[in-house]
Amino acid sequence: MKKNIPAPILILLIFLFTFSFNSCRKTTQIHLHDRHGHSYDLVKNYAEHHGAVNLILLDYHHDIRPEYEVINSVDWVGKLVEEDYVKKVIWLSGKKLLLPNRNARMAWLERSLKNTYPDTADKMRNAVQLVDWYDLQELKFGDARGAGDFAGPFVITLDFDVFTKDPGKVPEDFVDELGRWIQKQKPELLTLAFSAAYQPEPEKAWSWLKQFTEHYNSKASWFLEADSFGEKIESLDETRAREEWKNNPQKFSKAEAPLYPGAYLWQNAPADFVGELLNKKISAGNEVASEIISCWQNKKLAELKRDFPFSKMHALCTTAREAANQFFAGADFPVPLQNTKCPEETYGVAVRFRNAEEDRGCLSLYEGVNEADLEQAVQFCAKEALVDPRYTHIRPEELADLYTNISVFGMWEEMSSCYDFVPGLHSLILEDEAGEKTLLQATIALERNYTREEFLARLSNKAGLGFDGWKKNALHFYRAQTITYTDLYK
Repeated sequence: MKKNIPAPILILLIFLFTFSFNSCRKTTQIHLHDRHGHSYDLVKNYAEHHGAVNLILLDYHHDIRPEYEVINSVDWVGKLVEEDYVKKVIWLSGKKLLLPNRNARMAWLERSLKNTYPDTADKMRNAVQLVDWYDLQELKFGDARGAGDFAGPFVITLDFDVFTKDPGKVPEDFVDELGRWIQKQKPELLTLAFSAAYQPEPEKAWSWLKQFTEHYNSKASWFLEADSFGEKIESLDETRAREEWKNNPQKFSKAEAPLYPGAYLWQNAPADFVGELLNKKISAGNEVASEIISCWQNKKLAELKRDFPFSKMHALCTTAREAANQFFAGADFPVPLQNTKCPEETYGVAVRFRNAEEDRGCLSLYEGVNEADLEQAVQFCAKEALVDPRYTHIRPEELADLYTNISVFGMWEEMSSCYDFVPGLHSLILEDEAGEKTLLQATIALERNYTREEFLARLSNKAGLGFDGWKKNALHFYRAQTITYTDLYK
């Protein structure tokens, strides 16, 4: 006679089976960063614990330039091969590589090895196996016991520049295909390089990264590594990219999908993508990333952004532009009433006109503006910015070629030290020994890629104290969280 298992025992058995099954599953460490060079230390550390690895390099670039002494994003793979941390590089450089493309890719590698010692060049040449998507799917990657086409441990690294060159007719399909394939391989280490300098279409690039992140459902621990504020250029390609970002901010600094250097990139990542990472409980892989994640989790900043969404900031830009035209037609705009008694219920606002090279005029009402008076405040600031005495006055015929920048300041708070701020997030006020106050907007750091020290130097110089004046002990510093929006005048 068949006996039923008591419900409590059945539940316990199911729990034990589930726990046992899940504990046997691999947990992938996923490390997200902008520059691919961050993958060097991660792969090296993995190889030191598991032995030399097979590196599955999903990247348009081969990143093999062994002649450099400093590890960066154009030579990190070559260094790993040279130092015997990587024994084989399976390089996918496009979805479908016909013979002319294959020959061109390998000729590219040969040019990179041209000035390398012959033995080192041979070692690197022999380590690389060029594949396309269709080749890759036929390969089997095993474990330390030697199973599969490639014996030993393996690591996967994906550079999102691979979707900008030969990704097939629909790059989004390739994003999904690679994502599913990676999850099937169950790597213990996966690195993701956004590579903003190689992304010609910011909105597409961010959407690919969000798509990959959203669809990656396998068990994983996510980490962010961020470069510094004021990150220095490391390649000619990056020099060209930054020049293009500077000359076309309407495309590359667009509020919904911007591209910036270093930590500023992640600080201004699209909100829906940030939400995806926070849902995955992403952790900081370095100190700068910790600052970035703190910004993402900041409740006051989230409230400020909710109060001033992109649509509202765009509307304020439109108000500033219309006020400028009306001023040239003879209109005047009085200063609004300022409420300094309830700072927690008011905002600050600034209007700045600029071209690709320089500022042309700016005025700030850094506090005390009621939300109901913001439009009037913007009109007043726009009028005053047109005749800012620090610059030659803006001419009516200039307007069509100028960018309008709107900044909204949250509540000001005294800083514990001059370093107690996040560049690009906080606008600063310096108060000198005589009680005179000088403001420098957060957007200046963002646009000019300033370090903390460079931002402080510009602030103190603006206050008439020289570039080293911020180091004096008698000064007081205040900060306010700031959101900013830039639009082309036409």
